[in-house]
Amino acid sequence: MAHNTKTHEQPALFEHSDDGGATTKVTRSVPPKLPVQRPTTPMEHVELWTIEDVANYLGVPKQTVYAWRTSGYGPQGFRVGKHVRWRASTVIAWTLGLERGDN
Repeated sequence: MAHNTKTHEQPALFEHSDDGGATTKVTRSVPPKLPVQRPTTPMEHVELWTIEDVANYLGVPKQTVYAWRTSGYGPQGFRVGKHVRWRASTVIAWTLGLERGDN
């Protein structure tokens, strides 16, 4: 990366060299697209939730959800192969039950 001699100018993030060997800055207003590993639909429209989704929805660490699962507390999850999943409706119903006082 080339360092500029002017103090108010930041180094370029993307540079390329034309055929003559001169390096020019490429200005991008939007960074390049990264591959998406998870669906981009909003969480409430995804039927099965991962541990991350449940923890995020409840506002607790993943370890708390794991501890609840081993102690029998919390929303009922199930295994899909080696992975644990929760139905979104089950998690939401469980939280509504807590709100009503149905412990």
